[in-house]
Amino acid sequence: MNGFNAFMERYFMPVAGKMAEQRHLKAVRDGIIATMPLLIIGSIFLIISSPPVESWAEFMAPYAPLLSIPVDATFGLLGLVAVFSIAYSLAKSYEMDELSAGVLSLSAFFVATPLTENGNIPLNLMGSEGLFIAIVLAIFTVEVYRFFEQRNTVIRMPEGVPPSVWRAFSALIPGAAIIFIVWGVDLLLRSSFDLSLHGIVSAVLRQPLEAMGSSLWGAMIAIILIHLLWSFGIHGISVVASVMAPIWYSLTEQNVAAQQAGEALPHIIGQPFMAIWWAVGGSGMALALTILFVWRARSKHLKGLGRGSIWASFFNISEPVVFGAPIVMNPLLFIPFILAPLAVGVITYFSMSLGFVGKPYVIVPWTTPPPFSGILTTGDWRGGVLMMINLLVAMFIYYPFFRLYDKKLVEEEETKEQVAASRE
Repeated sequence: MNGFNAFMERYFMPVAGKMAEQRHLKAVRDGIIATMPLLIIGSIFLIISSPPVESWAEFMAPYAPLLSIPVDATFGLLGLVAVFSIAYSLAKSYEMDELSAGVLSLSAFFVATPLTENGNIPLNLMGSEGLFIAIVLAIFTVEVYRFFEQRNTVIRMPEGVPPSVWRAFSALIPGAAIIFIVWGVDLLLRSSFDLSLHGIVSAVLRQPLEAMGSSLWGAMIAIILIHLLWSFGIHGISVVASVMAPIWYSLTEQNVAAQQAGEALPHIIGQPFMAIWWAVGGSGMALALTILFVWRARSKHLKGLGRGSIWASFFNISEPVVFGAPIVMNPLLFIPFILAPLAVGVITYFSMSLGFVGKPYVIVPWTTPPPFSGILTTGDWRGGVLMMINLLVAMFIYYPFFRLYDKKLVEEEETKEQVAASRE
């Protein structure tokens, strides 16, 4: 382990450090971190509205519409908040007008968002499903705004005009250009391909997903794709499951029929495998990373994040960790974020194929915590044991990357404290 850590610090850390400090990636990271309070608050209401116990779920069912309001007001606005905060952070790094950049990025985001048939704004695209477009438009907005500023193609007001007024007028020309370009691209996509900017992401990914089947290789590709999309801010499971869920449910139904007939279960891959087994704590085996934050982190940021999100991770809600650490656009964490569930998926598959653990055939609520979800989906107590082993494997994979990231954050926090002390 010491040799591996030395190798990582010598060869991987310099490259990852340069990537992490790249202006645009840093703006994405800082902008997404701004959404963390919403995610933690939303997680609490999500656990209450989607409980893992069936009797509790039936009791809460009449209150689900009311409980969905704070969930939609937090998780449902992730993309909307991110587009403003990312543009704000990037503009600040350029020493530009942060507020104008944030407002213009919000406008561009709404221009690119298609309305429903009833003329309403689709709430799903305001949340994590719209996060990728939010990142792209935030960066685009600031860079176009900067292009005009560098060439002094802005409206200048006479001296004595309040700063708030001249800032508003200076944003008129670049703002008009930004809205016109986004609107023009959106019209072109709609007229040529009948797709919006949001829809193009789904369309590009749909064909390769439909080619996947029920094999281990298909499951591995799905797992890699889900987490690769998450790493770039796209809600991976929503994209992949929109295509693959019918296949996974069909395979599970075949297992249920075999179980009822007293026959051997034909499939390992199915909805329980793809929804539960490689996602202990949520996507990326997030519970493993959250435990490391609470147990081993020295940085104030990770320690506080771990304590604030541990219960959400226990109920398989990963957004506070994914966007709070963050894992998005963070090379020090998105590599193990992909490797950990991939390794766990392979271990689980062969454990079931060799008969060490029963095959899954029971669909349980996705908020069912470990190890109970492992026992319930297979009807086998060994499923709970395997789930705990998988959690340890994921922690082992995360650990060297976590240590490097924690060390980096500690150094940054100490530097900030020294700068603050020197100013006093």
